[in-house]
Amino acid sequence: MVQLFPISRHSEKNLIVNTILVASLLFFLFSCKKPDAPKQAEEKKDSLCWNDFRYGELPPERAYHGIDSLVKKWNLCYHRIEAGCVITDSIEKLKKQYESSNAIYFKSMEKTLGKDWKQRFDQQLAIADSINWIKIKEEIDRQNQ
Repeated sequence: MVQLFPISRHSEKNLIVNTILVASLLFFLFSCKKPDAPKQAEEKKDSLCWNDFRYGELPPERAYHGIDSLVKKWNLCYHRIEAGCVITDSIEKLKKQYESSNAIYFKSMEKTLGKDWKQRFDQQLAIADSINWIKIKEEIDRQNQ
């Protein structure tokens, strides 16, 4: 093989190493970019959320179907937190913190959904839950036969 510019083995190894280093540097430089401003604003907006803090015995499977479907329908930011059966002082304190942040979230939703949004939501939830609990009861009755 004829080479226009003869390269020694030592120089060839350095060239390969340097090429790999430059390629790696360029990869990391362009792949680690700052998030877009709209995405950052969206993350800040979502930091305020409805934290549904629950403790005690867990309900039957699918018992949360009503609230889960309504949360999607109303486009709410919602997190359900199951604390278990043992209620300690720290759990009570945590519950109060969530209630306080929920009050702020509910107030902020009045701007977009109207002042009575929570009452309307709760009414729809009562209907959805009653339908859902009828289905759950029928399924339990079927299994017990």
